[in-house]
Amino acid sequence: MAVALNPLAPALATGGAVRAAPEPRNPVVEAHPDGGYSIIGRNYQALVAADGNLHSLRVGDAEMLDDRVAISLGAFFYANGPRKLPTITLLNPTTLEATDGTYAIQYRFFRYELRIILTNNALAAAPYFVVLSPDITIVANLETGEAAAAAASENWRDVRVSTQKGAFLDLTGGSRVWGPWLGRQVWEVSKVAPGEPLEIKIAAGVGDPPKPPLEQLVGARAKVAAPDGLVHIDNPIGLQVSVENRSETPLTGFISMEISASRGDQVIYATQSVQLPAKQTTAGEFKVAVEAPDFYRARITVSADGRELAKTVAAVGYRVAEITPVPNRPPDFHEFWQRVVAEVGDQAPDFQLDLAAERSHDEVAVWVASYASIASKTIHGWYIYPQTPGPHPAILYLSGYGARPIVPPIGLAKQGYVVLAIDVRGNAVDRPRAHPFEDYSTVGIEKPETYVYREIVGHALSALQFLASRPEVDPKRIGVVGVSDGGAVGLMLGALSPRVRAVAADAPMLCDLRLSLRAGAWPYTEIVRYAQRGPEQVEQVSKTLPYFDLVNLAADIKCPVLLSTGFLDPVSLPSAVYGTFNLIAGPKEIRPFPEAGHEGGGQGFWAYKLAWLAKNLSPDAGR
Repeated sequence: MAVALNPLAPALATGGAVRAAPEPRNPVVEAHPDGGYSIIGRNYQALVAADGNLHSLRVGDAEMLDDRVAISLGAFFYANGPRKLPTITLLNPTTLEATDGTYAIQYRFFRYELRIILTNNALAAAPYFVVLSPDITIVANLETGEAAAAAASENWRDVRVSTQKGAFLDLTGGSRVWGPWLGRQVWEVSKVAPGEPLEIKIAAGVGDPPKPPLEQLVGARAKVAAPDGLVHIDNPIGLQVSVENRSETPLTGFISMEISASRGDQVIYATQSVQLPAKQTTAGEFKVAVEAPDFYRARITVSADGRELAKTVAAVGYRVAEITPVPNRPPDFHEFWQRVVAEVGDQAPDFQLDLAAERSHDEVAVWVASYASIASKTIHGWYIYPQTPGPHPAILYLSGYGARPIVPPIGLAKQGYVVLAIDVRGNAVDRPRAHPFEDYSTVGIEKPETYVYREIVGHALSALQFLASRPEVDPKRIGVVGVSDGGAVGLMLGALSPRVRAVAADAPMLCDLRLSLRAGAWPYTEIVRYAQRGPEQVEQVSKTLPYFDLVNLAADIKCPVLLSTGFLDPVSLPSAVYGTFNLIAGPKEIRPFPEAGHEGGGQGFWAYKLAWLAKNLSPDAGR
């Protein structure tokens, strides 16, 4: 479907005798406080970060790139992983060059566009990716005018990608667009050949909102017939599918379903023909019989006129109380963790508190905390307590994997809790990280004694000792809260420390690692790639990970536990979370969210979670 392409640069408005202010002749390129350079052009603002990659490209108020999903660095070379090019040179006022000695990117900034010269000095060709933000809704072929809803997969070299409000980028000199990749459109230069510099162009502008293609006018939704997304007895799984045709054209097509199990190899296919009247919603239903207790994911595709017009997914749990993975504890499993606990000790660590006066007020005091932990590492965090007489119950708030800087959880302190919120990797608080996704899942994986999660658990155990030592804290009422990676570490603390009286974990990672490595998304894929390098790495991974698999720690968790899981979570698979939950020995509760992803219960779950924490951290809890 053709689209009208907007002019690259809008004209400057003038009227009467008033003359428009002259444009700056060249973009402004300035050093950025966190390394790299910021650039202000006529129609765009860009950031070449300290790793030499283009992490941000804003057009008006729209961010056009995404550097915070999976392995993305925004726009980057990929060779055995995303390449970081830390040596950056300002060649002239509008030209930068970044290199790691093998790969190099030269950025030339003009008023309305960037020209990027890619140089590969390796022995083999390498691709260059531009990962676009979820705000991109339409991609168009600049040569033919064809348009498709993002994320599309087409062999289009030169494209315009647009937001619904009309902000656009014209990308020329590439190979193809592909997607969906976690819902993002990707533009690719497939092969940058060794010794042959290649120039691409990225032009920026704002025009009229693009005309929506048919893919944006047809939508699909699938919902599990069971009210909580769970089928508890031997009944078929029912999936209700609705298709909305918002176009002026009636369509004849098909609804196709593929449903697959998490743990087994069972895959079921079904197709129904469908009439889609214009401006109407059409409903249908699939019923599927399955056998094994598991979570089943259904992928629904609507096609017409020889095109896939809409996709949706749904997931259902079948007899989930019977999902029971088999623990595989190494012979010295408990001795290993006893050594970690002994290394941390039972005394408060050396610490420092610096008042954050600008964040404190009459209700709460906010401090920046730092303390000495194992492996000679200093851990940083926020320490917040109510400005009322104590002692108070306390919460250790743990960061997630690759998380952005921790926002001080002042709301928890207003609820009457002392809160210590730490970054488990030792990053300083309240400042952007140089590398938001640190890919640390393989650090030290050669041995359990060197694996990064041994350190992380040690840092969290030290945080518990710090909290228990404070006069504002009732040491008999300490809970742990975390999401994803933080939820996993919180559950580990529940197994290892008698100080923990309750754990609330949303979408916890490190559950049933045998399943997660086979079927889970990033960062588990980093471990899989590591193991694929050779038999020795496979052996290392298989010996190290069982020490950190929550399936093997679940029986030692005796304190009350509250979990949440999203059925569409590609990382903390609901089958892995439920399997671990079923093995937990103490009082436990799990809340299912059939339409959620890796956020688990998300922000809307906090009201219930606060009530649960108040109950389980009350002075009478456990009596």
